[in-house]
Order: sequence, then C-alpha cells, then structure tokens
Amino acid sequence: MCSCGQQPNIITFSTILNGLCKQGYLDEALTLFKAMEKSRLKVNRVSYNILINGMCRAGRLTDAKELFSRLFEKGLQPDVYTYSIIIKGLCNEGLLDEAYKVFRGMEECGCLPNGCCYNVIIQGFLRHKDIPEATLLIDEMVDKGFSADATTFELVIHLSRNDDLILRKLRNRSKCSKDANFK
Repeated sequence: MCSCGQQPNIITFSTILNGLCKQGYLDEALTLFKAMEKSRLKVNRVSYNILINGMCRAGRLTDAKELFSRLFEKGLQPDVYTYSIIIKGLCNEGLLDEAYKVFRGMEECGCLPNGCCYNVIIQGFLRHKDIPEATLLIDEMVDKGFSADATTFELVIHLSRNDDLILRKLRNRSKCSKDANFK
C-alpha cells in the first residue's frame, strides 16, 4: 500500500487491529494501537472498541480497563457498545460488582443502556447464580420496554425451574419476540 503511494487510514489500521485481536496477537495489536496513537491519524472509538473487546475476550481485563479509562482521557465518549463490551468482560471474570457500577455509571456519562446492555448484565448475574439481582434487572429492563434475548431466556429457564415468576415476566414482555421459542 505504502509502496504505491497510498497511506493507510484509520479504517485500514482498524481492520488490521481487528484481525490481530481475532487471531490472538494482542501484544502486536497493542503495539499497532500505540503506533496509531503516535501517528497523525486520530484514533477513534471504533479502534478502542476493537482492542477493548480483544482484551476482554482474552481475559486481559487490566488492559481492557486501562483502554476504557483512556477513552475518557482522549476526550472520546464510550457508546452503548463500548459499555456492553466492558460489562461483559467484567461479568465473565466474575467481577459483578464492578460490572454493575459500570452499568449504573453509563447514564451519568450520558449513555443510556439499551436492551443489549441489559441482557449482557443480566446474563452475567444469571451465570454466576445471582438470581435476586438478575430478577431486579429483568424487572427494570421490562419496565423500560426492552425484551430478553434468546440467551437470557435460556439461562432463566435453566436456573429458575422452581421459580416461574421471573419466566412469566419475560414471556409477558416478549410475546412478540422472535428471538426465543418457549415450547
């Protein structure tokens, strides 16, 4: 590309960054990211999301949290996708209190959680068998007009064999949902 007189742009760099993360070359991805930050290219939220997601998937939460913090330092606002990534990463590592704080902090930063974000945090609590907190979040999610996705339904069905109340709430809210089959 460079030999043909073309300079890579942020999209090119982000695509390479994504490929490195997906292949597990996280140290190389970090090196490229740092080079991107030092170049005259303006690193954007998409580039951060790619790297934060890669770090979370690899269990490198310290790196992910550092990148998440740097977003704010660089004057970039995380979007609902960014929050979902970091919340899922924290939940996967069993850091439910921290995930919950990030979830609650979204609104303070001007980012309202959507149905996907609710499902991510609810699934985290369900996977760690914190049914009371998951139930509260399900109530809140339903009250705000969001529906459970298929994974949330599956976890609720699996974990609440003796407690049909939570399942009834989800069914009532999601009658029109095509994501889940209740037979």
